[in-house]
Amino acid sequence: MAEYECKVFVKRDGRDKEMSSNELVPGDVIAIPDNCIMPCDMVLLSGQCIVNESMLTGESVPVIKNSIKPIKELYDPKQDSAKKFTLYSGTKVIQAREIANQRAYALVTRTGFVTTKGALVRDILYPRETKFSFYRDSLFFVFAMGFVGIGGFCATLPKLIELGTTTEKLIDKSLDLITITVPPALPATMSVGVAFAIARLKK
Repeated sequence: MAEYECKVFVKRDGRDKEMSSNELVPGDVIAIPDNCIMPCDMVLLSGQCIVNESMLTGESVPVIKNSIKPIKELYDPKQDSAKKFTLYSGTKVIQAREIANQRAYALVTRTGFVTTKGALVRDILYPRETKFSFYRDSLFFVFAMGFVGIGGFCATLPKLIELGTTTEKLIDKSLDLITITVPPALPATMSVGVAFAIARLKK
């Protein structure tokens, strides 16, 4: 579903040459036709484009992309100011307009998994493990309660042996003590977990 290939017209030797989008590399200049899906990330050099970015942002309202103007600083696609003239991979160009008799041309900046769409697919395929301090603290609390239960049993073990308690009774009392100590922590852990999730959802 993520893989996409199309025919594009690349500007070579002063004319547009048709080739596969898989052969594109950063630095290529391609012509932007109407009703096409962007095969890679690129910056609009000339013309104007109306783009549907719902695939990435979820917004159904088309966005107007203007050609980049001469700027003093280097072009950085990660900056918010670069979004107004950046065409992202996977988005659909509804209409490409000529401005001052100049056809819409764009410069390829990123391809493959380096693009915005590629990074999104990469995160879906190989999600990063999320670690919350809450989980670590809750496990620490449960283990601490278990340690208290085992410590209490070890403290009472000599007295039980002195009273002549059988082995079966010792095992029964040890399990009873541990199960009494640990379970009270579990409902509290679940309650804190729900409260933590609600707070994150509110944010």
